[in-house]
Amino acid sequence: MLLMTMADNLLLFFMAWEVMGLCSYLLIGFLFERPTAYRAAVKAFITTRIGDVLMMIGLVYLYVQTGTLAFGNGTDEIFNAALLEGLATSTNVLGMSHATAIALLLFAGTVGKSAQFPLHVWLPDAMEGPTPVSALIHAATMVAAGVFLVARTYPIFTADDGTALGVVTFIGAFTALFAASIAMTQFDIKRILAYSTLSQLGFMVAALGLGGFVAGFFHLITHAFFKALLFLGSGSVIHAMEHTPAIEEIHHHDEYAAQQTAQDIRNMGGLREVMPWTFRTYIIGALALAGIVPLAGFWSKDEILADALKYNVVVYGVLTLASFLTAFYMTRQCWLVFFGTYRGDHPRPAPYVRMPTGKPPIDQQVAVEQEEEGMAAPPHESISHGDRATHPHESPQTMVIPLLILAFFAVVVGALNLPGSHWLATLLGQEAVTFNVVVAVLSTVTALAGIAAGWTLYRNTYPTAQATDPLEEGQPGVFGLLNNAYGFDTLYRRTVGLLTDLLAAVWSWFDQQVLARIVAGVGALTLFLGRLNFIADDTFFNDGPDALAKGTVTTGDGVRHSQTGKVQDYIGLVFGGVVILALVYLYVVG
Repeated sequence: MLLMTMADNLLLFFMAWEVMGLCSYLLIGFLFERPTAYRAAVKAFITTRIGDVLMMIGLVYLYVQTGTLAFGNGTDEIFNAALLEGLATSTNVLGMSHATAIALLLFAGTVGKSAQFPLHVWLPDAMEGPTPVSALIHAATMVAAGVFLVARTYPIFTADDGTALGVVTFIGAFTALFAASIAMTQFDIKRILAYSTLSQLGFMVAALGLGGFVAGFFHLITHAFFKALLFLGSGSVIHAMEHTPAIEEIHHHDEYAAQQTAQDIRNMGGLREVMPWTFRTYIIGALALAGIVPLAGFWSKDEILADALKYNVVVYGVLTLASFLTAFYMTRQCWLVFFGTYRGDHPRPAPYVRMPTGKPPIDQQVAVEQEEEGMAAPPHESISHGDRATHPHESPQTMVIPLLILAFFAVVVGALNLPGSHWLATLLGQEAVTFNVVVAVLSTVTALAGIAAGWTLYRNTYPTAQATDPLEEGQPGVFGLLNNAYGFDTLYRRTVGLLTDLLAAVWSWFDQQVLARIVAGVGALTLFLGRLNFIADDTFFNDGPDALAKGTVTTGDGVRHSQTGKVQDYIGLVFGGVVILALVYLYVVG
């Protein structure tokens, strides 16, 4: 990520971009023995590659049209005014300006890397990595890279007639609302934050599409602090839950099921009393995410909403609704995790999984029965918990201190671009949006309304982990649709997945029945030609020259013996030669 931000040309930028994708793949699949972990890593890698391939095509396209990939305003640099004008005024075979086509291809990289609709499906599954990995990916590297790409190449997006930025705005606003609606119905504490990240990235992308360069970049910075705080806070909660007796019982039978059970917010409750520092810092992060003044999230989100109201009222309405849902689902999460009564003594266990070996997990049938009866896990007398507490307890200082540091920045980092100073806007050389009191008041009221709605709906719910969610009771069909993320994973599995499987099967058949036979035939022919070559080589180039050499040596030996040095011998040889020549002349020539 550091190399990408320091790159002075798009080629080096893209190389760092790809290396970062590889690192994310390795981090997501860190717990590689879990099927869900390595599948999530592959899913993230392949999904982001779709956007990356289109982005690479955009780089090639840009280079073909300009002859350069260097950042800057100079003669041979991509932000040169004359060069951008040429891209905007000339069109390709589709009737689209080169600037628009290049911008959209580059934006495809953002859609993949920052998990915007429709390539958003990889990010929730990326939670299979350890929690610090999730915080890193969601706050500072992988997903932030896509937003940074648009910001870094912004002059290309603004060069055309507004088509590219219109697409950017639509995708960002839609993703913000789309992901926020899904987050309302999730139960995994990290998955809720994952969909929250999708939504907040949508805010940033929409801001850039509206022309709010500073607002989008500002929210990218503030979001990094409070979202890292929330992920590490969730890790602190999970760490505490994993060491409770009920979940340790499940861990004895299935490690992955124990982890999923520990991450289910329905199994928590009342943790504020035993985890005071985690609770306080988590609430700060949640309020910053909801946009409560004076926390950092208020200032950056307020700028985005002010830009939206200034340029596009419809987008402002969509983002305001997404802000309401943000406050609602964070209140829901915080209430079920930290308030009410502790429900972890009799948790709702996650289903056991089939391990990579293909062997069924231990006590599979018992696991099904415990799910039906609401039991924590199959009893197992050999497990001893020793002096371990029955309820969760506060995390050690090594985990709490980073939370305190991030909570501090979640409060004060909004000062980077406060109204009146606008330090960040000045640093970026951009014009900051004027502080809008009406927007600030409306956004605060919206956040408070979301918090009030969440508190009202969930304050008296979940006496036990097996209770039904009130949203599900009221609208089971809608709840199921949202909980299943609108079925996009199923849709992709039944369309792209099946098509991929079909193509893989066809290619496997072609490989085995055609290519393999061609290769085997070429191999057999090569072997046959090799044997012929061996015979010819051995006969004509080995034995032939050897026989000639031996004959020459034998002839030489015979001729050599005729040289005796005696005159009478030479006279005899001469006489014999004359007789032979005479006979030849008489009977052959004559």
